[in-house]
Amino acid sequence: MTTRIIVVLAVIGALAIIIAGLLRPNTPQASSAYGRDSLRLAGAPASLQAGSLAPNFTLTTLDGKRVSLSDYHGMLVMLNFWYATCPGCLQEIPGMQRFYAAQQATGKNFVILGVNIADDAQTASQFVQQYGLTYPIVLDQNQQVLTLYNVNSTPTSYFIGRQGIIRSIVIGPVDDTTLQQDVAMMS
Repeated sequence: MTTRIIVVLAVIGALAIIIAGLLRPNTPQASSAYGRDSLRLAGAPASLQAGSLAPNFTLTTLDGKRVSLSDYHGMLVMLNFWYATCPGCLQEIPGMQRFYAAQQATGKNFVILGVNIADDAQTASQFVQQYGLTYPIVLDQNQQVLTLYNVNSTPTSYFIGRQGIIRSIVIGPVDDTTLQQDVAMMS
């Protein structure tokens, strides 16, 4: 009888924990300065959200130059976390490159900073050549920036305004429409 009561209490306790977890929202609510929901998908980092100051970092480019996020202060920045075999990254990168090239051709003050989180320099360089990427790529070999930005899935993109404030976060592939809308929203 005592064993049965313990088992029943254990089951009730486990169910209570599960129900509490289901009822607790896991996505932070954030709205941009433009009055709309800036988080596109569940799972956005709780510590960084629209309205937060984007943490500065310094990483190395594929050609060995040191680049900091603060180097782009005053510009619109799309900070994109990716790696070469990520299916969502492969889906979004051609459109991102086309958009970046069009922005550069018209003299827009916009940059995509690709943060490679998994590949060595040779693999990333081969990928850049294969896809004809012209935007800057940096290597986060120790995943310090990945941790700093609390990125849990790839691709993840942070749209950062001219003053270094995160305007929106997109978790998953960025399609052409979202890219155009988010950059227009920051302008």
